[in-house]
Amino acid sequence: MGLASGVSRNRVRRRTGALLGLLLILAVSIAPVYAQAAVVAEHTYTYSQVATFTLTFPPEAAPASATLYLKVGTFTQVYPTPVIGNVARLERNLSEAPFPPFTQISYAWEYQDTQGRTLSTETQQFLYEDNRFAWETLHKDNITLHWVAGDKVLMSNALDIAQTAIAEIQQTLDAPVIDAATLYIYPSLPDLQSALLLTGYEWVGGKAYPEIGVVLLAISPSSEAILKMKRDIPHELTHKVLYDLTGAQGYAAQPTWFVEGLASTFERSPDPAYALALQRAAQDGKLIPLTTLCNPFPAEADRAILAYAQSQSFVRYLQQTYGWSKIRQLIDAYADGLECSVGVKQTLGADLTTLERDWRVWMERKNQDSAVSATWTYVATVVRDLAPWLILVGLLCVPVGVLWLGTRFGQ
Repeated sequence: MGLASGVSRNRVRRRTGALLGLLLILAVSIAPVYAQAAVVAEHTYTYSQVATFTLTFPPEAAPASATLYLKVGTFTQVYPTPVIGNVARLERNLSEAPFPPFTQISYAWEYQDTQGRTLSTETQQFLYEDNRFAWETLHKDNITLHWVAGDKVLMSNALDIAQTAIAEIQQTLDAPVIDAATLYIYPSLPDLQSALLLTGYEWVGGKAYPEIGVVLLAISPSSEAILKMKRDIPHELTHKVLYDLTGAQGYAAQPTWFVEGLASTFERSPDPAYALALQRAAQDGKLIPLTTLCNPFPAEADRAILAYAQSQSFVRYLQQTYGWSKIRQLIDAYADGLECSVGVKQTLGADLTTLERDWRVWMERKNQDSAVSATWTYVATVVRDLAPWLILVGLLCVPVGVLWLGTRFGQ
């Protein structure tokens, strides 16, 4: 009885061991194969200059090549890379192929081991932050602020301005609450310009990346800092609120004059350069047709300032004439993909050319004596717009008149 029981137990142990071995083989075959612990993946970068990705192998186990899978935004780029010595190294020239500023970058390596199995490293992530500066940080609710120069009290004011601006913009546009926003305040305009060097708009004093919730600003810790914060912070955060409201495609469909005009309308500190540029252009007859501002603004600084000034004034005219409810409907109309002039025609009942003429009359009326009638101002504006055509018609009529007179007096 004892011997039989022992044999039986041995059989059970062997069967149990075999079963456990089978389960272990199945687990290994089903589970993904990751890199061996001795393989080391690392990265370094200098902002806007170069990023380096390396994969280091034990000398006795180095393959001939490895492949880097680099994900930037929603796009994954594949880089087959030779292994020299025992290191696979890829350098990316960020002046020629820049990463989007302040976005998340992720990567992983794939290679074959000495047994021919395909192995992968675990995915690593890093924030492509401007590491030329030592950033300080403040955080409150859903706003994070990074800065370089200036005291904590000043930056606390910046946080308060940002929160107040977001609340006002959301309430005015009946927009959803944003998830989060991160502000980076550079200590000077040249510092910001160097960060934006590759965007083609080196003159700008602020830049929003609403798809990742990042705002870059140039605000030096001076006596003008608060005024500039009240102007620039609401402007850039409007882009974030509008992006969250309409989505990526809806935001991209908004005309440039409308987006920038709306953002400028929420500024709480007027930019004197706008008023001056608008006044001079109106007096000299050099206003930019709004139809050309449906697309991206001019890259030249003086023309761009005028474009911002016109857009701000025009959106204010629309808001004061039709109200915020119509502005909100216009956002939806453009988000649905309506063309620049078709959107205002469907929402406001007039095409863009007609609305532009009405806006110019509105501007002139603000600067005129109240005794001057609106009708006369409108007629004068129409005549000025048609002046080139009237002159052309007049020139064409002169030969006809001369011929008619000659015929009449020759009889």
